[in-house]
Amino acid sequence: MLRSALAIVLLLSCLGAHAGNFPRPAALEPAVQFWIKVYTEVSTNQGYLHDDENLAVVYERLDFDPYTSRSQRQRLENSAKARIASALNAIARGKRSNLNSTEARVLAAWPEGTSANAFAAAAHNVRFQLGQSDRFREGLVRSGQWKPYIRQVLAAHELPQELEVLPHVESSFNPSAYSKVAAAGMWQFMPTTARDFMRVDHVVDERLDPFTATEGAARLLKRNYAITGTWPL
Repeated sequence: MLRSALAIVLLLSCLGAHAGNFPRPAALEPAVQFWIKVYTEVSTNQGYLHDDENLAVVYERLDFDPYTSRSQRQRLENSAKARIASALNAIARGKRSNLNSTEARVLAAWPEGTSANAFAAAAHNVRFQLGQSDRFREGLVRSGQWKPYIRQVLAAHELPQELEVLPHVESSFNPSAYSKVAAAGMWQFMPTTARDFMRVDHVVDERLDPFTATEGAARLLKRNYAITGTWPL
């Protein structure tokens, strides 16, 4: 959820969102820059190996052949993670000479003076993020079909117009999108949450109706804002 929230912050920032509704704290800047790269520089045939807690630390880019199977990709990803974790552990033990290429790259990714404990901890925080630039471009094309209606619904509920970009992160504006955790539709509603706003059963799933789902999303956003008092949450 935090990664999605950060991605939303960057998208709103790039599209000129009102600073009062969607502030961009300086502390979030490394994360914002990371997600900008994910959404604009690498496709779904590429990705970054990075530290899961400090998004300013990116170790390397991983490139896949477009015809590589999902299982093969997973093996390549796991192998790269293990290689980087091994390098971090070697550096944590004090290795600073005769570094191999991975060790040198990993050491350079961290600020000078990083402690051995920090390197040891980082060995458990190696993460892979798949690129999204091609999906984002496709979403930009699809968004033209739905944005006028989304703006109309947001206005009717007196919600910030900047929220219209949320489906970029949720589904790339794909009304038929499904996730591996059972979220569905352009707004990626989970079944339990969706039932508060629309019909979801074994006969009808209104999450896949972009009009009903947009109305439901507006009501959900309005309810969440009433609870938290802030949009980034």
